[in-house]
Amino acid sequence: MLKWLYKHLDEHIETYLATVALVIFTSLVIFQVVMRYVFNSPPAWSEEIARYSLVWFVYLSGSYAIKYQRHVKFSVVVNFIGKKLPLLQRLISLAIFLVWLAFLIYMFALSNEMVKRQVMTGQLSPGSQIPMYFVYIGLPLGLFLMSFRVLQHTLRAFVDIIRNPFAPISPSQSEVD
Repeated sequence: MLKWLYKHLDEHIETYLATVALVIFTSLVIFQVVMRYVFNSPPAWSEEIARYSLVWFVYLSGSYAIKYQRHVKFSVVVNFIGKKLPLLQRLISLAIFLVWLAFLIYMFALSNEMVKRQVMTGQLSPGSQIPMYFVYIGLPLGLFLMSFRVLQHTLRAFVDIIRNPFAPISPSQSEVD
C-alpha cells in the first residue's frame, strides 16, 4: 500500500498541486472580470489571491519541468562530447546535477529563513488579510520538490555511470520524452 502511494505521488504530486493553483488562479481571474465589468464592484482580495496562486503555480511547475527534464538547459557541448566519450558525458551530467542540487538545497534553506521571518513579523496581505507566510511557503515547497526531482536524476545518473560507463548514449536517453 505504501509503495503504491509513493509511486502515485511520485508520478502526480506536482500535477495535483499545480492544477489546484491554476484552477484557483483561473477561477479568481474570471470572478474578478465578472465583478468588474458586470457588477462594477471588483473585490481587492480576488486579484491578490489570484496573483499568489500564480506564484505558487510557477514554483510547483518548476518541479514538474525538472521531473521531465523540460527545464532550460544548454546541452550542445555535452551531447557532442557524448558521441566521442560517453563516460565523460555521464560524469559531466552527474556533476551538473550535484551542483544544481547544492544550489537548490541552499535556496531551500534561505527560503525557510524568509518564511520564518514572515511568521515572526505577522505581516498580513493588504487586500485579503491572510498571513503573508502562506504566500511565501510556496517557495520552499517548490524548492523541496525541485530538490527531490534533481536528487532522483542524480541517483539515476550515478547508477547509469556504474552500470553502463562506456555504452553509447542514445539521443532519447539524454532527454526524457
